[in-house]
Amino acid sequence: MPIKTDQLEDRLATINHFSNHEIGQNRLVYSSTWIKGQNQLIDWGLASGMTVTVDAYGTVYLDVIGSTVPQDVIATGSHMDTVVHGGPYDGLYGVIGGLQAIQNLVSRFGQPKKTLRLISFSEEEGSRFPATFSGSKHYTGFEDVTGIQDQAGNDFDAVRKVAIAKLNRNGVTAGRPTLPESFTELHIEQGPQLSEAACQIGLVTAIVGQRRFTVTVNGIANHAGTTPMSDRHDALQIAVTLINQLRTEALALSKKLTFTVGELHVWPNTSNVIPGKVTFTIDTRHVDERILNRFENRLKTVAEQAAISPVKVAVNRWVADQPVQLDSTMLAQNERLAQKLGLAYQKLASGAGHDSEIMSRVAKTTMIFVPSINGISHAPQEKTASPDLHAGVRLLQASLKQQAY
Repeated sequence: MPIKTDQLEDRLATINHFSNHEIGQNRLVYSSTWIKGQNQLIDWGLASGMTVTVDAYGTVYLDVIGSTVPQDVIATGSHMDTVVHGGPYDGLYGVIGGLQAIQNLVSRFGQPKKTLRLISFSEEEGSRFPATFSGSKHYTGFEDVTGIQDQAGNDFDAVRKVAIAKLNRNGVTAGRPTLPESFTELHIEQGPQLSEAACQIGLVTAIVGQRRFTVTVNGIANHAGTTPMSDRHDALQIAVTLINQLRTEALALSKKLTFTVGELHVWPNTSNVIPGKVTFTIDTRHVDERILNRFENRLKTVAEQAAISPVKVAVNRWVADQPVQLDSTMLAQNERLAQKLGLAYQKLASGAGHDSEIMSRVAKTTMIFVPSINGISHAPQEKTASPDLHAGVRLLQASLKQQAY
């Protein structure tokens, strides 16, 4: 089952080129580069005779209809959006690699018995709006995200409708397709385990749960030169103390509990005024929900202890995704196929969240990882070696063939 290099890597480069004049990839959901990416995928689908559907959240579905049991759907895919200044493979590799695998199968074996579906989810990252997995949550019927805004004050529903209007055209059906019987997500690892072990393939057993919070510290803004140190209610100093204390709490709970403060805003943010307000985010992840619950309880306690009048501290949790065990049968099947193909592999849990977490609630779901060089991801330096990119597609292709033909 040969992989056409010019298709896989050229297609990755084509969509990444849409952010050519920026730092890294910036396909935030419903942005101009996101629209270009989804439209390019639609073009490739239409050109190859696939049935194209776009739902109300902008997720794109490319189908090769099955000959015998078309109502049974075998799906693969990932997400089109990126983080701010992201890398060239996160999400996109699973979309383009999935398209390559499906087209290779049809080219060699003809029409499948079951319908083969490629899914390019609209949003997974939560980088523009305070919500994650809005694309897969809409597709599965689990939740419709609405009534939220990005930092610039843009309304989610308004920009969503404008963007989706630019995807609909002749040959594209508007709607939400039926759910598949299985879903396989091809993805870069985004960590160092495979690279360090010299394995081409990671077979994912589970996905960590994650919590995201915004902490708001309200102190009192005042003159930087005339306010005595003993009379200050400096929101930034309080926030820094909180962050250090919470990091210590996280390490004490579990060495595998990750703790990240990735966003911080200071008001009025000028050199000669004591900060009166600070907001910062916390992202924490673990495979055991009990550990996540304990951390959240500690967070609330620490915040309450810091809120000594007139200082106020508020904690808002806006993501609470549970740990997920992926399908053991599909995992075993992919292990046998990796052995047959002679691919070096290992089993591992995913430290990042994925659409597979949501899809696993409605369909048999598995994930295939390929190495990230030096474990770098969510950054412009994100890189996977070409042979590893193709190895992932080979395994995905073999898995889809076994399921759909």
